[in-house]
Amino acid sequence: MHDFLAPKKCKLRAHTKIHKSPFLAYKQLAGGSSGITCAKLGEAEVMAQAGISDILIANEIIGKHKAQRLANLAKYCDLKVAVDDPGNARDISSAASTAGSEVGLVVDVNMSGGGPTGEKKLEGMLNRCGVSSAEMGSELAVEISKLPNVRLRGVMGYEGGLPENPDAEEGKSLTRQALERLVRVSNAIEDRGLAVELVSCGSSTSYKVAADTPGITEIQAGSYILMDTYHHRFSPEFDYALWVVAQVISLPKPDRAILDAGGTAISGDAGLPELRAKTSGMKIVELNAEHIHVETGPGTALHRGDRLEIVPSNIDTTTCLHDNYVVTRKGEVEMLLPVAARGKFQ
Repeated sequence: MHDFLAPKKCKLRAHTKIHKSPFLAYKQLAGGSSGITCAKLGEAEVMAQAGISDILIANEIIGKHKAQRLANLAKYCDLKVAVDDPGNARDISSAASTAGSEVGLVVDVNMSGGGPTGEKKLEGMLNRCGVSSAEMGSELAVEISKLPNVRLRGVMGYEGGLPENPDAEEGKSLTRQALERLVRVSNAIEDRGLAVELVSCGSSTSYKVAADTPGITEIQAGSYILMDTYHHRFSPEFDYALWVVAQVISLPKPDRAILDAGGTAISGDAGLPELRAKTSGMKIVELNAEHIHVETGPGTALHRGDRLEIVPSNIDTTTCLHDNYVVTRKGEVEMLLPVAARGKFQ
């Protein structure tokens, strides 16, 4: 990812919700990431306490208590946060004025469109937070520019969902349309005489399209660093770097083995996890809370105590289940690395 983006005008802002580890975030910064992205205020606090100075929270932070935490954190780092509502911007401005800090605000854009004033809806996109038109985005930016102790930094959006389109070329076309909507919001803000520093978007599945879309300045990719089976379908150039080790605890039938890890240890929300080793005739067929069912098939012999390496379908909802990574190099354990931002979803 870093090598691909190095010669581009568009840079990386690595999304750390994937791994929740300041150690790995520092590795990404050393590799060329211009800053980091977090999903939650609690995650940003962990990263800032570790000394990371350039942080974007790609989510709305709502409520006076959280706004005060946000404003206090902004004393220690270059902190930016997504907003899609002038009332939220005013709350953050008030909190920052009280704290004597400055918070960067980034206009969140719902690139799927829809709504009474939005553009035509793009089917397949995640339809979540954000303004739905260039006019709404520019109006919000003007309101932000009038407030004390906050500063307009740019725009952001997420084109998630589109890579699932079965036609690859159609998927790329839809992704470009979504990204162009984000750029139009940026242009509309600049037309109002306001500076736009960041045009932030993208993922580990759309990074190539985003990097070549004029006007995009940074990509919030995250899954590439560890990879899971869901994202690997769209970006096979990134190898797996994370798996759960489980052992066989029961052989109830000649063609079935039961492992001692289940949904409490490895996520199944993006489909069943998969065996890292593609052994012929052996596959995962069922996931329970505390058990994985493996169909062994003819010619594959497993024994109680055998260990298998399981790759999750979704990293985000797997790493948050664990206290530590077991970090290895060439088959040797080097350290236990805490998942330091685990549970920091407040």
